[in-house]
Amino acid sequence: MHLSENDRETLLKTLNAKDPALIQARMANALLLLAEGLSTEDVAGLLYLDEASVAGWQALFSKRNSKAA
Repeated sequence: MHLSENDRETLLKTLNAKDPALIQARMANALLLLAEGLSTEDVAGLLYLDEASVAGWQALFSKRNSKAA
């Protein structure tokens, strides 16, 4: 499949939108992939995220779960 530069830019802009529902869905996707054993680096690459975001979500989730235990 080929994307024009404009198509690629539009799609990446959509992925990086600050819509809370979109961010929550991306976080859920990242956490599910991490739970499957993928590395932070791999998840970031697959989802077009920076590693710091993925690691931050993982830490936030781990912290939240440790408080619930």
